[in-house]
Amino acid sequence: MKKLFIVALIEIVVDLLILRWVLKKKAGEPFSKKKVAKYFFFGVLALVVALIVSMISPIERDMFFGFNPIIAGFLTAFLTAALFEECFKYLFFRLALIKDTEVKSWRDVIIVAVIVGVGFTLIENIEFAISGSGNLLRAFLPGHILYQFFMGYFYGKARVTGEKKYDVLSLVVPILAHAVFDMPIIALIVATGDMNLDNLTSADVEAIMQLPYFGYFIPLLVFTIAVMVAMLVGLIAFAKTMNSWSKKGEKQELLKKVEDKTTANAV
Repeated sequence: MKKLFIVALIEIVVDLLILRWVLKKKAGEPFSKKKVAKYFFFGVLALVVALIVSMISPIERDMFFGFNPIIAGFLTAFLTAALFEECFKYLFFRLALIKDTEVKSWRDVIIVAVIVGVGFTLIENIEFAISGSGNLLRAFLPGHILYQFFMGYFYGKARVTGEKKYDVLSLVVPILAHAVFDMPIIALIVATGDMNLDNLTSADVEAIMQLPYFGYFIPLLVFTIAVMVAMLVGLIAFAKTMNSWSKKGEKQELLKKVEDKTTANAV
């Protein structure tokens, strides 16, 4: 219990540090505390709704166990986590932006998306810790922050350019990124027969080696590490992009330009 409490505390601290950092990237006047609380709360709501839907969904976590690990991993990741979670984050992210006069630039849209992600992942991390499945990997590889960067980046671009394809990408890219990140981890669980890998005995190792998909273990382990490295690179790229935009004042096209363009075309 003490270990889970420490893990949860570290996760919360990391999430709050990310929130503090991203708020400093706001151009011009900072977001009001009321608005920050609103965006955060919308992230929490997205998690609550996603959890409720997952509980009543007929799709079980182990429904595809017994299939090829890669197929089982992707289908499980896509249908039990990525699809529900990203769709509801997208919905509440869009709701948070309705008639919001404080969101004036592409960068602002990204910041709002990330705040929604912090609200979602902070409460999810607490929920995982309470259920006994929390781990430090979730703290130092905060996937939902990266997924929300993708969401905010493409949706912000859609609002600036007026091109619908970027709006579609703002939902599709986070879903796929989430599924690809979770897939190898779940596939490893399938390949090892969902056996608890803590405190393995020699008999347990022999039993795992006799499983039909044990040959997938090493490739999947390598793929899992590669995906984690890719996520780390993505998070670093996100941080560098935000820092670059802040220093150079780039990518600050006002959203009203889209409205002006639409009006001009109509005339």
